[in-house]
Amino acid sequence: MNKSGPGRTCMARSSLRQAVALARPGNGQECGTWETRGRGEAVARDQVLQRLGRSLTAKIVLTLGALVIAGGSAFWYISVQNDRKNLMENTLAFVSSFSEVVKKSIRNDMLLFHRENIQKTLESVGSSEAIAKVQVLDGRGVIVNSSDKGEIGLRVGQDSGACMGCHRDSSGPRDTLRPNRQWTIHTDPSGFRTLSFVEPIYNEPDCYTAACHAHARDQKVLGMLTTDFSLLPIDMKIRSQMLVTSGYLLLFLGMSCLLLYSVLWRFVLRPVNLLSGGMERVSSGDLSQRVPAASTDELGRLTLTFNAMTEELHSSRQRMERWNLSLEEEVKKKTDEIILTQKKLSQAEKLAALGRLTADVAHEIRNPLAAMGGYGRRLHRIVSSPKEKEYAGIIVTEVHRLEKILRDILTFSRDVKIAFEKLSVNEMVSDCIVSYSALCEEQRITIEERLDADQPVLIDMNQARQAVNNLIANAIDAMPGGGNLLISTAMERRHEAGFAAVHISDTGSGIPEDLLEVVFEPFYTTKEIGRGTGLGLAISRKVMEEHGGHISAANRKEGGLTASLYFPCQGTEDLCKTSCWEFMGCGRNAGKEQKCPVYPHFGRVCWVVGGTYCDGKVQGTFAQKCEDCRKCPFYHKVVSGEI
Repeated sequence: MNKSGPGRTCMARSSLRQAVALARPGNGQECGTWETRGRGEAVARDQVLQRLGRSLTAKIVLTLGALVIAGGSAFWYISVQNDRKNLMENTLAFVSSFSEVVKKSIRNDMLLFHRENIQKTLESVGSSEAIAKVQVLDGRGVIVNSSDKGEIGLRVGQDSGACMGCHRDSSGPRDTLRPNRQWTIHTDPSGFRTLSFVEPIYNEPDCYTAACHAHARDQKVLGMLTTDFSLLPIDMKIRSQMLVTSGYLLLFLGMSCLLLYSVLWRFVLRPVNLLSGGMERVSSGDLSQRVPAASTDELGRLTLTFNAMTEELHSSRQRMERWNLSLEEEVKKKTDEIILTQKKLSQAEKLAALGRLTADVAHEIRNPLAAMGGYGRRLHRIVSSPKEKEYAGIIVTEVHRLEKILRDILTFSRDVKIAFEKLSVNEMVSDCIVSYSALCEEQRITIEERLDADQPVLIDMNQARQAVNNLIANAIDAMPGGGNLLISTAMERRHEAGFAAVHISDTGSGIPEDLLEVVFEPFYTTKEIGRGTGLGLAISRKVMEEHGGHISAANRKEGGLTASLYFPCQGTEDLCKTSCWEFMGCGRNAGKEQKCPVYPHFGRVCWVVGGTYCDGKVQGTFAQKCEDCRKCPFYHKVVSGEI
């Protein structure tokens, strides 16, 4: 309710006059102070405006801020109006339905002229909180029934909402309402809005034919049913939605400001800082900075300055860097080639020296050693003194050791003609185990056999046995205090190829990881001086190369070393497939037939993968060597299943 009156108006005017009096300067000193302060504020305001006019950040902030505020305000206004419209439409639909229900509920009582029942119904309906009052008016505007008994008998003016539908001018009442149902909104004495809904009561046949109170047939409208619906809940809901919408709008504006600041920092302030840092780096020698000048503001000026400093030096620096890079790559490539060539030359020199030494040994040492061995064995038979027998035995043992060294050197330096046969790897390994069983028993070494390679393979029995014997001997030497020796065979597939694998594992001390790559090099040994020549594993590797297989060694997790031999094994199905040398086009002879000059006895196992490529036998004109399996086209075809 509006409670303003003349007293409040006078008080408000008095307060306004006092405020104006306080703001007005009272003397010359106060006046000068106000003038000085005003001029200072004006100067500061002008400086701020000039600074804003030159600042790109200010331009963007003001423009986008205005757009955000305008858009947010428009959204807020449209949202509030739409919510208000929807609420009013829902309210009108509810009031219309409610009025129709009330009209139908009292229709029978009106036909029977039961005013008491009508009155009770209206009073019951009017007791609802949302309903202010319900009235029934006759054709003259007199209240016949009402939820408020005090209004019965009163006459409603023609300017009221209930009568405006018929009495819209002074020409007299209309027979029908302009709309079928009319509603108006007005403010009640309490200051709250109220919706007045008018439901016309037409003169239906039941009314003008009734015997009790028949009306004239030409009378169209008998009266009105008016319902006053309080809009206080609706107004409160609208106000609540306005507050919620305002809160969302403020949140949106806040988020927009944060986003705007983030965008400005990312696209304006941060680039400026980067440009400044770039200029410092350019002055220190870094000429890699380039930013296009896209504007004439702060960023544009900084960009022009930056580009002006670096443009003249960038081209020459870039060419120099390219030259240096290409030179470094070429030097590295040539250095690697030189190192590889030096290694090959060193190996070739060793082999050449070993060959010459072998020839001299064959002529100068072999025959004297044979004579010494023969006389030593004879002395061992004819002497009777235990001491003399011991000396003769030492002579025989050392001669045997020298003969073994000589055989190892001859084996490693000479090309041995290999005769391949399809034999069982299990039988060959069993023969080797029998040869060392007595020695293992003497040194308290337990031998465990697991022979599962049941498929015959192409091997040279003597050469393969020598390779296995060398590994068994090394394993026994690695366990001077006794241990366990595990010898196993199995059929395995490695790199899409089949192999008969022989694994020999000991429980010794193993080999340091950084030395595993060189244990198969000639003359390398971890044994004490005088106990080995360093040719055993090298000979085993050479034997495996001749067989088209490979050898490897790895430390065991539980301690010791496992040395493995892999003999190529090809079944009938593999032999029918395309060979490596056939696919790569290696080694064409005069008869235009393709064959591998190194491994003619098998055709499927890739010698690149198996590690069996021999530079000493196959020259570049006969075969193609890949440093990595991933670079080998034959390997990719096999893996993909195309060949």
